[in-house]
Amino acid sequence: MRSPFPPYVGFAVKTINDLDGYCLSSEEAALLNPRAGKKRRDDFALGRAACFSALQQVGFRTPPPVLKGPRNEPLWPFGYVGAITHAAEIAVCAVCPAHKARGIGVDLEDIKSDVSEDVYHLVCTEEELAWVEEDRGSCPVRFKRVFSAKEAAFKAFFTRAQVYLNFMDATLVWDEEKELFQGVLLQSAGDAYPEGYQFEVGSKLVQGLVFSFILLLHS
Repeated sequence: MRSPFPPYVGFAVKTINDLDGYCLSSEEAALLNPRAGKKRRDDFALGRAACFSALQQVGFRTPPPVLKGPRNEPLWPFGYVGAITHAAEIAVCAVCPAHKARGIGVDLEDIKSDVSEDVYHLVCTEEELAWVEEDRGSCPVRFKRVFSAKEAAFKAFFTRAQVYLNFMDATLVWDEEKELFQGVLLQSAGDAYPEGYQFEVGSKLVQGLVFSFILLLHS
């Protein structure tokens, strides 16, 4: 999986095999619930291993631990923005200097995981649902692309606004030529992102996964 971002963005992909020899910092390890199962521990370690590599790419010789904020959001070093995602024993992290971008978002979804069609209407606007159901054979994949794109976008908006958006707070239209979603906020996300704010979210199918990504540049 290659970085879809400009060179100034640190981008790292880690698989379960990359955990051999990697150790969480004591501060990061303390964030885990002592009762957490192996999968939860592995997912958390994968994410932090990706963070470590991505931060090295943007200039940290010994990256600081990535801790959690009050809403479980990752806390990046001062002057940086970033995002983490993991699925199917793969983790991705993207991070960049805050003077280069307002926010960044990434999301992975496993195409093989089952999702009931009953939840489609909880995530999709009427227009999105029409696109999802346009090709019955591709419904599950199309739904996951919409879901994933919104997840990535909302992570990026949260960086600046510190506001959680609901799935119905934005609508997406697939642009076949550009292979991305054109998005519009239906609800403001702080002063920087008013209702009607337009954005783009990339979407790729990679090795059985949906990979979504967004970089919110300074206007």
